[in-house]
This record gives sequence, C-alpha cells and structure tokens, in this order.
Amino acid sequence: MEDEKSKDKIKPTKERIFDVSIELFAAKGFDAVSVREIARGVGIRESSIYNHYPSKNAILDDIFQYFEKELIKMRPPEAQNPAKLNELTLDVFRERVKRTLNILKTPKMAKIFQISSSEQFRDERAKKIILHTLIKEPQQFTEKVLEKMVENGTIKPVNPKILSVEFQYPLFSLFLEYLLLTSEDLDTSTVEEAISNHVDYFLDTIRGENRK
Repeated sequence: MEDEKSKDKIKPTKERIFDVSIELFAAKGFDAVSVREIARGVGIRESSIYNHYPSKNAILDDIFQYFEKELIKMRPPEAQNPAKLNELTLDVFRERVKRTLNILKTPKMAKIFQISSSEQFRDERAKKIILHTLIKEPQQFTEKVLEKMVENGTIKPVNPKILSVEFQYPLFSLFLEYLLLTSEDLDTSTVEEAISNHVDYFLDTIRGENRK
C-alpha cells in the first residue's frame, strides 16, 4: 500500500488530480464531490487545483475526452482504416470484443464507464459517449463490415443492419453486466463465458461456404 502511495506522489499534480477525481466521481457522483474534497484527496490546497483546471467541470471534460480516446482502441488496427474493409475476416469480430473487454478490465476505464453511466441523463458529453461511442458507433461499424463481407461472399447473404443490431446490442448488455459485477468485486467468469459464446454462435450463424 505504501508503494502505491509513493508512486502516486511521483505523478505530476495534474495527473493526481485526474486520478483522484475519477475515484471520487465514481464513488459519490459528480455533483456530490467538491473541489475541496478533490484537493484533500490529492494532498494539495484547494486553490492549487485551479493552477491545472479552471473548474470541476473541466476535470470531468478531461475525463470524458480520455475515455473516448481509449475507446477508439476497441477497433483492431486493420479495422481503423476504411480502405482495408475488404481485407477483414470474421476474426475481426472476436478481436474487437477481446479488445473491448481488455479495456473494460482496466480499473480506471471501468470507473469512467460508471461515471458516464450515472451522468448520461444530466450531461450531454456522457450521453454522447454511451449512445454514440458505446452503442451506435460499434453497431454502425459492424454493419459496414457485414455489408462488405456479404459482397465478398465471406458470409451468407444476410441483412447487415439487422445482424449488426443482433450482434452488438446483446454485447452491450453483457459488458454492462460485467462492469456491474466488477464494481462489486464479484466473479465475472459466467458473463465472460456468455460473451465468448455469443460471439461464437453469431459467427457460426453467418459463416458462408467460403469460410474465413
């Protein structure tokens, strides 16, 4: 424990403010946390916070921006280039799910997801993350990939829009269940198995004669 505290003291002040704010916002909610409380958690004067952030809201904005940048990593590198959609195989679905789960296993990311979930009905930035980055964007990306795979004969002649919803929306629910379990330090093996089974079943269902 002492080693962790020592490492925290070595971090730049702004990074410590950022980390302490995530912990407090996740535990109590944004509105319930004061700048004074953040400063106390960092071990600095309240006035020192303003040398790094003009307001508590600016800290939250920084947290959300960080979260969105990290979520981009859900896409495998080859899937981040639209020009390479033709080269993607069915493995891209399994790889993306694996990357998403690895991101959500990071304690910091799990806590920011918790903050985004609790703030989504009050804060447009949080709503955008949940609705667009975590729900709509993955579904739209999946639709484009499926559309291209139908054209290439990689999969059966399915309806990409319907299949993308059937793939992504259950995953969102399963990821949410995973985060709820981890927030209570409960066993996640069952939900992780359900995620893996969902992906396997989906791929077996859409796979065409030209298996890839």
